[in-house]
Amino acid sequence: IAVGDLVKSTLGRKNKIFQCSIRGEPDADKLLITNDRATILSKIGVDNLVERVLVVNISKVQDDEVGDGTTSVVVLASELRRG
Repeated sequence: IAVGDLVKSTLGRKNKIFQCSIRGEPDADKLLITNDRATILSKIGVDNLVERVLVVNISKVQDDEVGDGTTSVVVLASELRRG
């Protein structure tokens, strides 16, 4: 649910500032400024197993297969899980 809320907070034209939390990544612990939801999802660390599946599998498949709609898929899946 937190991932869906994070992605929803990036909707609109304003950029999001966040800290990359994946250890071992070149951007680890750096502040990133972006509005690209796919970039945000690829840079956040997720501890919850269900949300990790959502971030890693669903958003990657959506981005690779369709090239767009990552935000919609993540927000919809998050709201279904909240439900």
